[in-house]
Amino acid sequence: MTESFPLQPSPGVVLTGQAAAQQLTAMGLDADLLAEACHEGLQAAINQHTPFDPVIAFGFEHWAKTVSAVRKYLDSLGWRAHDRANAPRSVSPNEELTAIAAMGGNANTGNPDKRPANARSKGPVFRDEVDDNADLSRIQLAHQTALDLSEGATTADAAVARGIPLHTWILLYFWDRIENVLRCELSLPIACDDGIITQWHTRIILPEAPLEPTGLEAIPQRGPTDDVDFDVVAL
Repeated sequence: MTESFPLQPSPGVVLTGQAAAQQLTAMGLDADLLAEACHEGLQAAINQHTPFDPVIAFGFEHWAKTVSAVRKYLDSLGWRAHDRANAPRSVSPNEELTAIAAMGGNANTGNPDKRPANARSKGPVFRDEVDDNADLSRIQLAHQTALDLSEGATTADAAVARGIPLHTWILLYFWDRIENVLRCELSLPIACDDGIITQWHTRIILPEAPLEPTGLEAIPQRGPTDDVDFDVVAL
């Protein structure tokens, strides 16, 4: 059994405002609620951080709490959490075979006039996902064929279990400490160099909002934003 469904917009497009909201709606997502989940993750990291933590701790806390908040939101929509080689992803409940991964971005994140990238190099799981995005994006842009892979399991579950390629969108976030705003975007990478994204197919800019100042004084000015992404090999 096959089914056709809309793919992503034209290559190189950057969507903002109402256009971004409409594209997210077509993906079954809400722009404001997705942005709110990102803010919730940052605020949770700020709330639990203390001046006695290692300097590198906050970057990991920010990432971990963002992953948690975003997955909680997606779970309410029926998305399923998957952890391929300890890389946390959420996979759509329908036949579109879409996954979302949260990771820290550079200062260009959320700026439609600049080209963002992930803040830190990622490993083989991520590089394979970007290659899959590139391959899938070469398919006819208007439609893609999805297969009914198995009975008794959702298409997405069966696809993940069998290693079938997904469109993996990256939820990039960047905390601008000068303006005290969190800028985020949901974007589809199609090329990377040594684990750093170099080309995007589609960028969807999320709404930004100022953060509450409470607790910010305890946060180190600089610290890595990390994404756990590695292969586990049995010895």
